[in-house]
Amino acid sequence: MSRRAIMLGLLGVFVLVGAGLFAAGSTEAAAAPEKIVRIALSVEPGSLDLHADTTTASMDVAQTVYETLLRFDYDMKLIPWLATSWEQLDEVTYRFKLREGVTFHSGNPFNAEAVKANMDRMTDPVTPGLPNAYLNFIKETRVLDEYTVEIQAKSPYGPALAYLALPFAMIHDTRRARELGESFGVQPSGTGPFVFERWDRGSAITLKANKQYWGGAPAVDGLQFRIIPEAGSRTIALRTGEVHITTQVPPQAIPQLQNEPNLNVIIEPEPRIIRWQVNLSHPILSDINVRRALTQAIDYDMIVEAILGDFGTPVHGYTTPEQFGYLALPYAYNPQQAADLLRRSGWAKNPQGIYQKDGKPLELEIITGNKMARELELFEAMQSDFRDFGIVINLKLIEGAQIYPEIVRYTKMRGTEQKPDFALLTMDLGTRTGEGNVSFETSFRSNGTRNCTTYSNPEFDRLMDIAVSGAPADVRLDAYHKAQRLLHEALPAIHLWQPSWAIATTAAVTGFRLHPAGVWYYNGLQLRP
Repeated sequence: MSRRAIMLGLLGVFVLVGAGLFAAGSTEAAAAPEKIVRIALSVEPGSLDLHADTTTASMDVAQTVYETLLRFDYDMKLIPWLATSWEQLDEVTYRFKLREGVTFHSGNPFNAEAVKANMDRMTDPVTPGLPNAYLNFIKETRVLDEYTVEIQAKSPYGPALAYLALPFAMIHDTRRARELGESFGVQPSGTGPFVFERWDRGSAITLKANKQYWGGAPAVDGLQFRIIPEAGSRTIALRTGEVHITTQVPPQAIPQLQNEPNLNVIIEPEPRIIRWQVNLSHPILSDINVRRALTQAIDYDMIVEAILGDFGTPVHGYTTPEQFGYLALPYAYNPQQAADLLRRSGWAKNPQGIYQKDGKPLELEIITGNKMARELELFEAMQSDFRDFGIVINLKLIEGAQIYPEIVRYTKMRGTEQKPDFALLTMDLGTRTGEGNVSFETSFRSNGTRNCTTYSNPEFDRLMDIAVSGAPADVRLDAYHKAQRLLHEALPAIHLWQPSWAIATTAAVTGFRLHPAGVWYYNGLQLRP
């Protein structure tokens, strides 16, 4: 064989080997794991149709799929989003220019007709979700052209634009919703940075990155929300890398997690208050003396501080101090005065130290979904202190996702022969808009969509009309304060605490920020190997 033939043969071998190595490298590159950020959820959503189901768990997932016309930035200033601009034409009319070239994940167009369909759907009285509670100020939505829409309020409404930025007001693919019916809640379609892929009930919800997202494709390939109800299991999942983020860290786990170099722990006040809604038609609580005694019989501040620590602070009003309209109305711990109030109403202690009247003990039930950190532990401490004072408190634990449906059910009894059968119901309310009315307007107006207390006061309604109107700020503030004083006199609720977020991430995750409106925007996430 010639030298030339030998050289050509060797060259062929090198080419084949090199090609093989290149192919192997290509295969390895192709097989590189996707960047999927895994987030632990403590509660599985009921539905991802936010117009019908607006539990916290639903919003955690749905806000990656849907978007709003406007959005709050991290300084709580309104900025354009699906609407690129807006103007107020008169006291009740707002005109929006919409972002062009945006499509829903299904391929359906986002345009003025889609916005009108959403507003009509969210304000339909038969729609059970929170959008109906917050957007019922809307009288009409009009389409002017393909990318221009007008929203007209029933009357001047100060918080109108802020409400359109709430996560409850997210724009859904209503054409797809009509096609799928109830199945839309498990096959959602929006305009957001992530596209729904699959839902393994009881296990996980998986979304993939929207490569055609109008704001630019996410830096990760997808998200997976893992359903892990047990707090200890969520902590283990974080420490072992099974999940990258958990937004509900159990208090007892925080010191240990803070000492781990590969984890980050964030604790911030949550834009939310917790209170007991009081059933004013209850045979015992219909007596204002009993309601006032409940506010003075135990030291709420001391118990909240002792049990919750960094996980909550006592709240002394019907909204948080950061909200426009806040008025401090603290309860005075005075067990002697509480005892005097009960005696005036004919209550006396029996040999067991429990107040009774007409042979029946002063016994009340608190409904709780145990949704917040240390909530049950807190209520058990209050239960003990009430028992020492002479009031029997029973705790009824229900699924956290059932709290809001229960509120709606009781509210719908208004004007019927049915009466709510609860005594005290634990309610959590977001304070996401900078306006105090979000915390108490729908809960206490005579026709409020979340007024399960049976409270009705025309003067309160009149003052709230002024508070949310287009009147000057000082006039609105005065009306807010007067309205809250009426509530403080009647006590249709007992305010308790403002919770804190406790969130932990692995060091591999960057770009995750807490938003003061209580939402998570995942499109800025990055995941290091």
